[in-house]
Amino acid sequence: MSTNEKVNILMVDDQPAKLLSYEVMLGGLGENLIKALSAKEALEVLLKNDVAVVLMDVSMPELDGFQLAAMIRQHPRFQRTAIIFVSAVHLTDLDQLKGYEHGAVDYISVPVVAELLRAKVRVFAELHRKTRQLETLNRELEQRVLERTEELARKAELLLQLNMELVGKNQELDAIIHTAPDIIFSRKNDGARDYISDRFYDFTGASPGSANGFGWLDYVHSEDKQKAMADWMLCVESGTNYEAEYRIRSKDGGYRWFRARAVPIRDPDGKIVKWYGTCSDIHDSKLLEQSIRDSATELEKMVDRRTDELRRLSVRLMTMQDQERRRIARDLHDGLGQELAVAKMVLDKMILEESAPPVEDAWVQASNIVDRAIQQVRTMSHLLHPPLLDEVGLLSALAWYVEGLTKRSGIETSLDVQPVEFPRLASEVETAVFRIVQEALTNVFRHSEASKVWITLTQREGIIVVAVRDDGKGIGKRIAELQPDSVGVGIGGMKQRAREFGGELRLTNVHPGTLVELVIPCSSVLREAGALTI
Repeated sequence: MSTNEKVNILMVDDQPAKLLSYEVMLGGLGENLIKALSAKEALEVLLKNDVAVVLMDVSMPELDGFQLAAMIRQHPRFQRTAIIFVSAVHLTDLDQLKGYEHGAVDYISVPVVAELLRAKVRVFAELHRKTRQLETLNRELEQRVLERTEELARKAELLLQLNMELVGKNQELDAIIHTAPDIIFSRKNDGARDYISDRFYDFTGASPGSANGFGWLDYVHSEDKQKAMADWMLCVESGTNYEAEYRIRSKDGGYRWFRARAVPIRDPDGKIVKWYGTCSDIHDSKLLEQSIRDSATELEKMVDRRTDELRRLSVRLMTMQDQERRRIARDLHDGLGQELAVAKMVLDKMILEESAPPVEDAWVQASNIVDRAIQQVRTMSHLLHPPLLDEVGLLSALAWYVEGLTKRSGIETSLDVQPVEFPRLASEVETAVFRIVQEALTNVFRHSEASKVWITLTQREGIIVVAVRDDGKGIGKRIAELQPDSVGVGIGGMKQRAREFGGELRLTNVHPGTLVELVIPCSSVLREAGALTI
């Protein structure tokens, strides 16, 4: 597969309108988009095509998305196929966990953000394309290795035949035969060359015999000459095997890298009488090594850029989420809430004008209903984004939320602030802290089986510490260690919010219960010198 070859992206949904919308969102990727209206049709497409990414709806007739994903993963061919779930109904943490357990690589909720969907599908499509390219390169490499092995086997057979024919020759000729068939040389016991093969003269264009003694150094690169000579003389003095890399000038004036190896031949008394060695051209492998190093550096830069992009995207998503909550809260409070209030005033007026008891009872009942509706709207508004958070500050918003949680859940909850004159924080930091506490209390209510919760907000020694502790059943070790495959979206969002302001999120089992701590530096989050008390 070439770098420009298109990959197949399978879109599975029982609603043609959704498939059309996905096709519009992903059309700009330039890939092959395949649509399937059912799980059965999707399986038929998979069996006939090489699919890079499967984008499927969770809720489908006959077989839902979870069942289809399980069937796909059972087939050996599709065990690494990227599966992305899209759902407008199954949006809980358990639904997402179930999706990942069935082999999904991502789980997207509706409404779908087109740019986000394209970015995710592009990553997995490119990964599939690179994987196929790597498989092709591996096959080619295996074929080359096989050919090279056969070639080496033929050469080995030829060397064996020559060895049998040249039995009885002297040790010098025998040593030369057994060294690598590149540039072959021999040296005297003092280190001066007394023989070098024609391969050297063919490459350098030097006149025959001019490289004997130490004449070969004239063709070594000036930057390598001193080290090559020093290493060689050190081996001559110590009697150890010689190995060095240096550049040799060719007859056209260019330089290529060579690796020289030499071994000493000793007499029965152990004295060195001769050196034999080879000089192999390693220029191409040197360039390959440099290319690999450059590619690794570029890959690291690419990963860093991609990480920065994802971090910015995460910040943007959380900011947009908070802005959307603020907008909805404002619309509910200032729009629907005011209209219901006017309706109640009208009904109250009618109650005063009507005298018949049955009519009066009906209007009183209607008035009570409107009262409850107004209360519900205000509650929804406060839960989405408490007006106190913007108008008065974090402490009042937390106090209000803690009071409401105690009433709704029956869990005894307390809030302690130190110092009492706690400073105001930047608005985005107060929003982040409130959301983290809100998420922590939601987890306590849903999972901990606790009866008491203690919330503390402390400023000391240049840091602000927000702690939520309960007396429940605690959490698992992997969750406490914030392992990526163990924490849910809620804890992951808390962790990311903390990082954006230079803070740290910690989870600890305190027996009984769990301690959630947020630690952020004061220097980056304080807004003003004034303070607010609760």
